Amino acid sequence: MALHSRMDGLDVGVAVIAPDWTIAQWSAPAAHLTGIPADRMVGRNFWLAFPAAPSSTIERLLQEVLQDGVTRSFVAPGRSDLQGRVFEAQVTRGAGNHLILRFRETRVHAEQDAGAGHLLTAVDTERRLYKQLFTALPTPALVLTVDGQILDANPEAAALLGVPNLPALRGRALAAWAMPDQRAAFAKALRDAVTRRQAFRLSLEFAGEPAREVEAVIDNLDPEDTVAKLLFFATDVSREVLLQQKLLKADRLAQLGALVSGVAHELNNPLAAIAAFAELLATGAGDPDLKESGQLIHMEAMRAGRVVQTLLDFARQRARVRKPVDLLEVVERVLALQRNALKKARVKVEVTLPADLPDVTGDPQELQQVVLNAVVNAQQAIEQTGRPGKLSVYARRVDDQVALAFEDTGPGVPPEILDRIFEPFFTRLYMHNLEGGGARLSVELPTVAAPAAEPERAGFRGPARPLSILVVEDEGSVRRGMELMAERLGHRVTSAAGFEDALRHLRDRTRYDALLVDVHLDEAHTGFDLFEALRLEGRGLDQHVVFTTGDSISPRTRDALQRAERPVLRKPFNLEELREILDRVAGD
Repeated sequence: MALHSRMDGLDVGVAVIAPDWTIAQWSAPAAHLTGIPADRMVGRNFWLAFPAAPSSTIERLLQEVLQDGVTRSFVAPGRSDLQGRVFEAQVTRGAGNHLILRFRETRVHAEQDAGAGHLLTAVDTERRLYKQLFTALPTPALVLTVDGQILDANPEAAALLGVPNLPALRGRALAAWAMPDQRAAFAKALRDAVTRRQAFRLSLEFAGEPAREVEAVIDNLDPEDTVAKLLFFATDVSREVLLQQKLLKADRLAQLGALVSGVAHELNNPLAAIAAFAELLATGAGDPDLKESGQLIHMEAMRAGRVVQTLLDFARQRARVRKPVDLLEVVERVLALQRNALKKARVKVEVTLPADLPDVTGDPQELQQVVLNAVVNAQQAIEQTGRPGKLSVYARRVDDQVALAFEDTGPGVPPEILDRIFEPFFTRLYMHNLEGGGARLSVELPTVAAPAAEPERAGFRGPARPLSILVVEDEGSVRRGMELMAERLGHRVTSAAGFEDALRHLRDRTRYDALLVDVHLDEAHTGFDLFEALRLEGRGLDQHVVFTTGDSISPRTRDALQRAERPVLRKPFNLEELREILDRVAGD
């Protein structure tokens, strides 16, 4: 305590410098002269107070004092924010190889020491130029000690680290911003940079902000100096990393889309067979129990088909379109897809959509995505409460708009993010927290002009006239189901198991009213090959083709369907859908 009092009572600043160039003692006059309080200097690097001192002359002088113990004096300018201030210093060697530095402010008069004046002027000019260049750098730059303490930083570096006050950075350890698992490797890179330039990838984080990825180059400012000062140049590559992650995600989604396409084809074909035989069983059964069983099997097979189609829609990559969309169908498809997840989360769903609700205009896939996001967000919000909850889905017509709303009994949306949770889709979306808990998402959609009312069809009815049908399908169970369905509608049916079999039937010159052709026939041929053969034949049979498919996701298939301009019957389908498309093709 007495030593501190004696140091603080002197009219000069006193600093005790340890052998590792950190400050062991820093007197009150030293703090007054430099503007740096003791709590910011003790344990920190000496060069913080005298950033211009690590020149070859002064460093060599300090080293000489350590070696021979002879007291020496020197003159050094202060920090850049102490413009025009110069310190006269005397350094002696103390116990334990500590250096004791006494310094005070002085003014050098050119007439007394013209050489010293010119030298200081040149040094000050060089320092200002360095500072201007350092400050103006468009990339973050810091000067570090070997142990990672920040000696200096430019404004870009302060912005990168989220510190608005540049002086507040000096003396702090850069590793404090690094991820914990990177700090050991970063310390090694700093030590290695003393002798060789280092390139290092670092993740920097601070409160309230996502981690920033930087690529840094670390180099020794002057390898001849005994005390290394490291220049740390950083490039913020966070956006590039985010872009790479998005590209990787897009690639994975594309792979997932291809996988879903293959799975959909493998599922939809057996579903088509199950649905066909179940519906035939239900329409032909005399036993009420048997009829009910057939209806249930058919209903579940069609539901499974809708789930598969919903998966295809989400996986499919295609251009945006605007067309009439049945809102109730979209909601039902999404809820069917999320049925199990909602059940596990103990979410009761209540749907209230008027029967006379008009179609809306929009992109079916985007609207489906909006509905899915709303349902999933509500489910997750209710799960957070740890208790059962309710999701209400309702809609009403407002002038030429349909307002679709989702209300949940979750905890609501945090106020600080309520205004920035949406990316624009193709319409207006609104989010409100409900009094007493929960949230409401509202979507406003433009309506479609009401079409002319179609006459209501009551149950199964036969064809206007018997047709001659050729079914071309490679899977036996699906082919047999389609044969029986067409025969149940009163048509004459011929079937072919593939491309060559179909050509054999077509050579007998039979005039077919409709050809049901599967898109995927065998390893060597597709349905489009058969369509092209019919087109080149010139008998007009290509205009009676109906393509059937359980998979239309691949770009090649979609392009071929668009070029053919023929109707598509998606598997699984029912008797009414088959009757309608056959009547249309035969009418053409």
